[in-house]
Amino acid sequence: MKHNNLFRLGGTALAAGFLLSQLAAFPVRAAEQTTKDIAICDYSTVFDTPITIEQGTPVPIAPGESGVPADKPIKEVWLDVSMDASSGLPAMPAIGYVTDAYINADGESTTWAGDGLWMNTAISRATILIEIPEDKPLNSDLEVQLWGEAGETVSVMQLNAVGFMTGSGGTIGMMTRKGDVNGDKVVDNADVNALVNYLTSESATLEAAANGDFDHNNRLNASDLTVLKRGILDGTLTKTNHASDETAMEFVSHIKIGWNLGNTLDSVPSAYSSPSSAESSWGCPVTTRQMIDAVKQAGFNCVRVPVSWGQKMDKSSYKINDDWMNRVQEVVNYVIENDMYCIVNIHHDNTPADYPYFYPDSAHYAQSEKFVTSIWSQVSERFEAYDNHLIFETMNEPRLIGHNNEWWIDPNSNDCKDAMNCVNKLNAAALDTIRKSGGNNEKRFVLMPSYAANCDEATLAGVVMPDDDRIIAEAHAYTPYNFALASDSDGGTANWSEANGGADIVNLMKRLQKAYLSKGIPVILDEFGASNRNNEDTRAAWAKFYVSQADSYGIPCVLWDNNQFGVGSENLGLLNRNNLTIAYPKLLAALMEGAKNRG
Repeated sequence: MKHNNLFRLGGTALAAGFLLSQLAAFPVRAAEQTTKDIAICDYSTVFDTPITIEQGTPVPIAPGESGVPADKPIKEVWLDVSMDASSGLPAMPAIGYVTDAYINADGESTTWAGDGLWMNTAISRATILIEIPEDKPLNSDLEVQLWGEAGETVSVMQLNAVGFMTGSGGTIGMMTRKGDVNGDKVVDNADVNALVNYLTSESATLEAAANGDFDHNNRLNASDLTVLKRGILDGTLTKTNHASDETAMEFVSHIKIGWNLGNTLDSVPSAYSSPSSAESSWGCPVTTRQMIDAVKQAGFNCVRVPVSWGQKMDKSSYKINDDWMNRVQEVVNYVIENDMYCIVNIHHDNTPADYPYFYPDSAHYAQSEKFVTSIWSQVSERFEAYDNHLIFETMNEPRLIGHNNEWWIDPNSNDCKDAMNCVNKLNAAALDTIRKSGGNNEKRFVLMPSYAANCDEATLAGVVMPDDDRIIAEAHAYTPYNFALASDSDGGTANWSEANGGADIVNLMKRLQKAYLSKGIPVILDEFGASNRNNEDTRAAWAKFYVSQADSYGIPCVLWDNNQFGVGSENLGLLNRNNLTIAYPKLLAALMEGAKNRG
């Protein structure tokens, strides 16, 4: 049997030296120029000619030469090394690097950190992993060396390749169809054989390696193979469709209350360069799994992930950049793996720009349909194996941006009539694309907005829903507007009471009942909120009334959170994503009280 060894080192640092981890090595064959393990790193360099490292002589390695951005923290360093250990002498490949000052085990302040591994068994080649602790980051180039005294260890080793894990979402990749490692969209014994061959180095690649990474540790091992075998035997991985046969009305009853990851993946920077720069361009930090954990711990069981796509796609082919699609899927996985419902949409792509977009009028219709269907074709393919926890939302607030009737329909305006018709056609085209993509998309629940996601009578009267029993109406309502969203100059107020403003909310629910619920179409209010005006008690009373009124009609609500905590319009933050604390605990308690009978 062929072997491909992988050694993991802990990140304990010693002053001016290395921790000697007494771990045995398994014998390995002299492998190809590099191992497949290095290839799954976020960034790596394979040396055309291996670097010779002599005992006691450090060799500098610059992460930047492997493409690691200066602002990305390195989580692990991988070393692919070869040695002639026929003498039986042990070896210790190791690294050292300069970091911020810290106190070592002897109570001394130092800026030198390092780690290494004794190899006590004859070895020809191995891949060694060295973990970089968060509190001792690698802030500069590192040094690789063969440590030891002359005559006591192997005197020379070859460095074949170096890899760096940054945790940026680019290691093995994103799991799409669990178990389908050979990429044929079927999970069967052929996948078991493919994974066995990969693990034993009989084959160097897998078509869809991420689909076998069941424990999400960004590498494949015997544990993943065991899960794959078990999943095929007990049927959990071989069901052709994991979508339920619930009605849409039954389905929305599972959603207790939701939260929006606002101003994040929907951000549109001045120019797109990378997922992280785009994601943080509107002032929010890059999303982490811990943020979504905090959302769940707060009591929410649904997360809406607004996404803007046009700036992150090829202008001619409309192909979405792989790095952007991978990042969106990574964030979606944070939600799905937390057993929460997730809504993904097309968000700020309604504005005419120098990149692809949609605009709901007849003059732009052909382009708009191409844009919308191109996105949903690609997104549907990427997520076709996800179950009903993932919901697609065709468009966000489709409207005539810059028009006098951008937000409010004039039923006598030909422009407005045309726009509503185009919204209906785009919704239908998106749904048709999703359904034809196959997999669980044949039964996926799909949210559809009215013009601007508006809820006034004139707008709702123009809605034509496709004939499909798994669609859900989408609505946005910051109601009453003067309390919830208006600026001070536009009549904004900090005051609300059930007697003075409650009727607006009641009437909103009645309109939704008439337009949708009475026809058997469920509704999700997937944007609502009230701006902070130093009035938490009032906002809490409003939130409890709003959510409980919606619940009386069977409508779940999804709070808009843009991580803004100032005073005045558009300051709609609840979870402070910088420190994972709830900024307004009374408001949160009120939201949960209003939704206590849901889910």
